[in-house]
Amino acid sequence: MNNNPQNVRKTGLLVTNDFPPIVSGISTVFYHVWKRLPRNKIMVLAPWTSGCDEFDKKESIFIIRKKIPVDESGKSKIIKMILNVCYALYYTRRYHINKLHCGQIISVGPAGLLGKKLLGVKYSVSVYGSETARFGKHWLTAWLMRKVIQEAEELITNSECTSREFEQWGIRREKIVKIVPGVDTILFCPQKKPLNLVEKYGLHGKQVVLTVGRLDERKGHDMVMRAVRLLAERLPQLVYLIVGKGREEQRLKVLAKDLGIGGRIIFTGFVADEALPDYYRLCDVFALPNRETENNEQMRGDYEGFGVVFLEASACGKPVIAGKSGGSCEAVVDGVTGLLVDPKSDCDIAHAIERILTDVAFAGRLGMDGRRRTVKEFDWQYAAEIMERIL
Repeated sequence: MNNNPQNVRKTGLLVTNDFPPIVSGISTVFYHVWKRLPRNKIMVLAPWTSGCDEFDKKESIFIIRKKIPVDESGKSKIIKMILNVCYALYYTRRYHINKLHCGQIISVGPAGLLGKKLLGVKYSVSVYGSETARFGKHWLTAWLMRKVIQEAEELITNSECTSREFEQWGIRREKIVKIVPGVDTILFCPQKKPLNLVEKYGLHGKQVVLTVGRLDERKGHDMVMRAVRLLAERLPQLVYLIVGKGREEQRLKVLAKDLGIGGRIIFTGFVADEALPDYYRLCDVFALPNRETENNEQMRGDYEGFGVVFLEASACGKPVIAGKSGGSCEAVVDGVTGLLVDPKSDCDIAHAIERILTDVAFAGRLGMDGRRRTVKEFDWQYAAEIMERIL
């Protein structure tokens, strides 16, 4: 926990399961928005995880860490909810919090609801897309979601797609506040391919397709692999670089072997946030053909609410490929900053990859327009200003 006078009244407490050094899109958004808010008004309550002590020492945000489960098992989710409620209520009283900001609707939302009922504090709750599909089917979680939203001051969404999802679920538009993710265009910027990484992964003379993200079904790594197989003969120097970890890792490694393209697939594993810009610079095209989850019963209906990684790639001047699913159409402008594809068609994905890799002028135009758009429209300060208004 960072040093902070305990007698200072705080305006807002963010309670979230995702905060650096945990790597996720949600974690990235919370970090970049909350570090731009007035330091004397805010604090963050987040899980303790490996590396957080070193991370917190370098930050001026007042961060409280507690041992809260970070996995997604049913038992862990219940424990997570209970602990978030207890810690949130305790620190709300201790630091005279005026408003709670709940980072997740099911595991943190009840903390806001009980904070309002027991302590009289207001709260907001954030959603990211597909919650109504994943949690709305069971009467208890559906009731809990509706109750949490009903009592909240604001429902914070990450895209127009997510906003429409909750409108269709019966939530009034005036309760919804859209805060679109941003990107640090100083950190993520065009540069030459870093030679140390080119050497490390043997990428001299290669055409590199890159995906950055958790290894989940909805990210579409498997379909990029199938597209790579289709292109193997026409693009003999093609390789696929996969950055990240996740539940699908072993299945993807088996798939690469079964497809006969194991030599073209490179799994880098975990890459720290500060190193990510160099990995984007390694690629010739960024591809994440996102789709709705179907095979995982627990996550069925899950989709990409927005896709910060598309902005990061664009900020580095790279052409991008995204699936026609969820909120990716807000992060990627089809034919301008990238290409939108049918995420279930390996042929469509292969065609998009081939078009970009064989048309240098077209690829350069997509990259330059993507860079210009991120600089003009996706500064994190815009998101922070909206957040500060509801703090």
